[in-house]
Parts: sequence; C-alpha cells; structure tokens
Amino acid sequence: ILSVFLVVSALLGSVVAHGDHDHSHDHDHDDGESAVHKLDAAGFDAFVQGNDLSLVEFFAPWCGHCKALAPQYEIAATQLIGTAALGAVDCTVEKDLCSKYDVKGFPTLKVFRKGADKPSEYGAGRQADDIVKFMRKQNAPAYTVVKQADIDALVARDSVVVVGYFPSTTDAAAVDFIAAATSLRNDYTFAIVTDAVDGVSLPSVRLYKQGEVENFDGSEFTRDNIEPFIKANAFPLLGEIGPENFQKYVERGFPLVWIFLDYNADISKDILTIAGNVAKDFKGRLSLVKLDGIRWAEHSKNFGLSGTPPGIVLEDRSTNKNYVFPQSSEITEDALRAHLQGYVDGTIQPTVKSEEIPASQDGPVYVLVGKSFESVVYDETKDVLVEFYAPWCGHCKTLAPKYDALGESFKSNSNVIIAKIDATANDTPADIQGFPTIIFYPANNKKGIAYEGERSESALAAFVRENGATFGEGAKHDEL
Repeated sequence: ILSVFLVVSALLGSVVAHGDHDHSHDHDHDDGESAVHKLDAAGFDAFVQGNDLSLVEFFAPWCGHCKALAPQYEIAATQLIGTAALGAVDCTVEKDLCSKYDVKGFPTLKVFRKGADKPSEYGAGRQADDIVKFMRKQNAPAYTVVKQADIDALVARDSVVVVGYFPSTTDAAAVDFIAAATSLRNDYTFAIVTDAVDGVSLPSVRLYKQGEVENFDGSEFTRDNIEPFIKANAFPLLGEIGPENFQKYVERGFPLVWIFLDYNADISKDILTIAGNVAKDFKGRLSLVKLDGIRWAEHSKNFGLSGTPPGIVLEDRSTNKNYVFPQSSEITEDALRAHLQGYVDGTIQPTVKSEEIPASQDGPVYVLVGKSFESVVYDETKDVLVEFYAPWCGHCKTLAPKYDALGESFKSNSNVIIAKIDATANDTPADIQGFPTIIFYPANNKKGIAYEGERSESALAAFVRENGATFGEGAKHDEL
C-alpha cells in the first residue's frame, strides 16, 4: 500500500519518484572539474562498458536527499579514482534511461560492471566513507573457496550462505554460479567447494540458512536459474521485516503476511510459535513477516487494523488488496491456517478499509469512501473524475478551491461526477504513488485515464469534456 511505501522510502533516505516536488534547486554534479561524470542516454552505455566497475546515481534536481548526497558523492568519486568511476543521471531530463533501470525513487544508486547484462543495487550508507568502502569491496572476489567443514561457521556469521559444489572454479556451471554471486554479492555470502563431499553430486548448489538447507533442483546451472532460486529460498519461514529488507520482500513477489506484535507481551511468544508452524504450510507461496506493532502502529492502521497489537493482515500487492485476520478472533493455528488457505483458494473476500458513507452529498464534490468507490466510479452510465488526496498534502489543499469550482461547474450535468477520496483512510483499486493523483473514469473506459496536466479549473474541465464518453465524443483513449 502507498503509506508503507512512502514510510519505508523515507526511512531509507529516498523519495518517491512521481509525487509533487519543489523544482527550485539544482544538483551539484554540473561542475566541469567534478570527479562525477554527468551522464546522458547517448553516452551512458559507453561509460558503464568503458569502466570495469562504476556506480551511477539516478537523481532529480529538486530532491532534498540528492542534494544532501551530492558533496559526499563528490568526495567518494575523488577517492575512488582508479578503483571505480562514479556517474550521475538527471532523471528529469533522461526519463527513458531512468525508466529502463526501473528508478522509482531518488536518489537511486546502482552498481555496473563491464560486460554484465544488468546492474546490482547499491547497499550501503550515504556518507563518502560508506560509498568508498562499499565500492572497494566490489573489487574483492564475490566468493571464497572453502572446505565443507567451514560452512557451519559461515552460516553462524552470515545467516545465509550459498554454496556451489563444482570440480573446479572454471567448470561451466561454476562460471554461471560466479556470475550469480557477483550480481548478488551485496545480499548474500557465496562459497565454492571443489573437494569431494559425501552425498553431494557435482555440480550442485545448496543454500544454507539457520537450521535449513535448500537444494537447487534445476536441470540447467545457469545464472538465470540460480538467481531466482536464491531469491526465493533465502528468506526464513518467519522473518523480521524492516526498512532495510522491505524491498527484498517486495521483489520476492509473494503476498506478505504482516504479523504486528507487542514483543513485551507474553502472548507474542505463542503467536510466533503458531505463525512459525503455519508458515511451513505456505512455503514458496506466502512471505510471513513479523514486526514491532508498537513502533509500526501507523502501518497497522493503514491496513485497517486498530493499531493495538496483535494484528495480522495478508497484503496482496499485485491486486492492491488486503485480507485482515479479525482482531476479535483468537489467533490459533487452525484459525490462521484457515484464513491464509482461504486467500489461496479465493474463498475469502478482501477487507476494504473505509470511512462511513456520508449521509448526504451537499457539497460541490462527491465524497467517495472505500465502500462506495466501485459502485460510483464503475457506473458505466457516468463519467467520473476522481481526486485521490491526503489530508496532510499541501498541493491537495492548494487544489481544493479549484476542484470545488470544477465540481460546481458540472453540478447540473447528471452524467458527470466530480469526486474525491481520502486515499489514506480508504482502500481503492487504484495504485496511487503520489498526492494528489487525478484519474478520469469515462463511461466507456473504467480502466481510467491519468490526468497529468495543469491543475486549474479550466484545464480540468477541458480534460473532462475532451475525454468524457457522455459528451458524444466516444473517443479512444490511452489507458493506465
């Protein structure tokens, strides 16, 4: 959900790429004497393929975190001359390039290697020393050659260790394993065993984690097969989630089962035992995660929970729907298992977080809530314009009088509804990534058309008339 994304992004020191911004400041990588290379689409490939190792910052000039990073990035670039090249891409100019590399927030830093088909994520702090240490580590081998007897010590130290068993490090399968290790070196520890080990055939790949061993069972030992195996199996059955690993769970692609706990409460130990047992039944399908329900109370409220732990909710990010385990129900193995199995089987309905439906609609703008969204917006006889807003959003407050005037101007047209919804208090099917977001749902296109124009009454009115099905145009439109 949006609120989780925003909070996690803020905690990680980045901002969402598509919200409202102050465009009044410039970034600091424009000086011709800078050790940071200013990159554009034309020269980007030559830069990353012309250096054995490079780090690229994708930034926006208005981004406060980017401006704070700039002097540290410059210092690091100077200290890393001869080790790694540092570059920067202005995403307000090079939009296609930033889209190609899936930049969703600023600043985003990615590590590139000559000859590699894709970059890896930067995984350290934003001070010059952090950047320098991280990039120097990138020059070290991505794996170590060890004996089988060394594995337990590695697992005790690093929690997750991926071990490849090969006759030599130059074996064809080993070469692909090393490519995977190089790509994922910032996330996991990699080792290679070349000695014969009882019960282990060659080639083999095993993932060791605390108390568990996962065996790669693919028929082809290629990087494209090994990497997904590692990403899918490196997670514990029930792991702690936080800002530092949230994105990894998202990238795993499984629905998240959030378990909010008061770690000081005796009942939490019982719930963890219950959840751990249930997690075994959904291995490879769901990610069960625990977190401090006191610290993250606002997160739990965003899901429709009370904010007082314990609370459990399954979040399906692919559909933007949540399935709350009733807080009034006792948390037992059977009850939790049935709830999760009901989601898997499609026999339970999603929980819709919603304010109460207003008793009247006397204002110029129709007030939507979660419970009324689909019945109003998806009415195929109406053209419906929806503003998704947040009460704290300054840009939303600036828009409000203009939007009210827009609603007043269409009040006499029964075929058009000018509506708004507090997206922080109500669930909607729309994937909202910034405030305000305005989407038009004409009678003939309920997938919606995003409005990205000027936020004035006249511009919005023209957009509605141009795209509305009830105005006789019936035109075809680009869908979201």
